[in-house]
Amino acid sequence: MTSKMSELGNRIRTARIARQVSQAELARRAAISRQALGAIEAGVYQPSVSVALKLARELGDTVESLFGELPFEHVDAAVGSSAEASGAKPGTRVALARIGGRVVAVPYFAGHRTLAPAAGTIERMNGTRAAVESFRSPAEINSTLIVAGCDPAVSLLADWISRHHAPVSLASLGCGSKQALDALGEGHVHAAGAHLRHRKTGEYNLDAARSVLGRRRTVLVSFARWELGLATASGNPYRIRGFDDLKRRGLKLVNRERGAGARNALDEALRDLGIDTKTLAGYEVEVPGHLDVAEAIAAGRADLGVTIRVAADAYGLGFVPIREERYDLAIPEREMSSTPVRAMMESLTSARFAREVAGLCGYDTASMGKVVAHLS
Repeated sequence: MTSKMSELGNRIRTARIARQVSQAELARRAAISRQALGAIEAGVYQPSVSVALKLARELGDTVESLFGELPFEHVDAAVGSSAEASGAKPGTRVALARIGGRVVAVPYFAGHRTLAPAAGTIERMNGTRAAVESFRSPAEINSTLIVAGCDPAVSLLADWISRHHAPVSLASLGCGSKQALDALGEGHVHAAGAHLRHRKTGEYNLDAARSVLGRRRTVLVSFARWELGLATASGNPYRIRGFDDLKRRGLKLVNRERGAGARNALDEALRDLGIDTKTLAGYEVEVPGHLDVAEAIAAGRADLGVTIRVAADAYGLGFVPIREERYDLAIPEREMSSTPVRAMMESLTSARFAREVAGLCGYDTASMGKVVAHLS
């Protein structure tokens, strides 16, 4: 028996007696056997992180005061999408969640406008598997929702879920629509946001989801309708009126990555207008999100770019509307009954949350939470 474990056992026994709780009762509340609790109090058994959390909660104390600094858990996880896995390495920060019965680790890469909290860091890579030092307990991993997409309003959803559906939490993977659907198809996110219009029919997201997800049973849920357009410097000093102005010399563009809904809208317009991309200054300059487009224009690195109105408004930019779009969330049917996705759906069907998003973002949220289609 080590002195450290003996001291730990004494602290737990003292806290239990002080609260007048029997050994049998505390064991029942913590969902462990009385023998296991006896071994912990005797200093011959080191509790796991999850057991330590339960004991601290039942004794009304902090984990640190009872157990000191607990070691991080180590988990084996599938890593993001294949594209992300190729860039993952030891030390890469990841979000952790359970999707389709397995633990997945989604890497956070540069390009986000905030330093996102991480659930752990990669220790070793083995193909598309990783050994991860986890800062989260198994229960916290199981209650994490991962949403991929480009909507800045995902931060509002994360805040709402944390306030109304604890202990569920949301981790956001910022990326374009096609990349989000790819991650969903590979089983590495719970939901993928997209605003991809079919060129011939004008329908949003159905064809794109079918193309990526194939015969996987998927539910397409409406999030909101928004305005897509051209962001310009404040006051629109170059008097930009639409895509046709890209024929003018001297304007510098900031672009999105291939597969993003905004990039698709731009490329379609350029083809229709017969504009050669080689003549566009900045066409090759790609940024990973709507807010990044707006930030580049606000900083003077570009004169215009395709984004959504809420991003332009966030930076006080000019905005030339092009069209209204529908942003949907694609969700695997098998995940609809999971705790994280149920919390998300309850949030999306809340009239109060819809009003909050409409008021803060200017989105049309009349159809928020409604099922657009069942794909199979």
